Amino acid sequence: MNKTLFLPKIPWLLGLVMFILPACSSVKLISDYDEITDKSVTALQEKLSEFFVKMETDIGTEAAAYTHYSSFYQQAKVNLATLKIRADAIDKNKIVQDQIAALSIMLKDLEELHRIGFTNLTQVKQLEPPFNSAFTAIIKLQLALKRGEKK
Repeated sequence: MNKTLFLPKIPWLLGLVMFILPACSSVKLISDYDEITDKSVTALQEKLSEFFVKMETDIGTEAAAYTHYSSFYQQAKVNLATLKIRADAIDKNKIVQDQIAALSIMLKDLEELHRIGFTNLTQVKQLEPPFNSAFTAIIKLQLALKRGEKK
């Protein structure tokens, strides 16, 4: 066989292979849906919502003091540590890892403010929307992953 007749076809064949191979496989940039993360985040969100509702009724009384909420903070930290370990164990899960890290910082800041002491309801009410936004972002991502959407 004459090699000169075959040489001009090589670039065309390489181009065809390069076009077809990616179509046969999918590139995965993010982890799959994780039911445990979804349920754990939702449970933690419920605990924080309960905290804010309770603070609304307790503000201005001794019941609003940090000492009465220390077990809440301890449990929330345990929940976040568990979520962090789970998120770290899942491949291609950087977005969720970052979301949980941000939530941990927010909780730490909330605890520090609570130690200083809340003096009125407005202070507490201003802290709730950022938590709601953070939880909404995590839950939205998990629901999108559950549906198989690409983010």
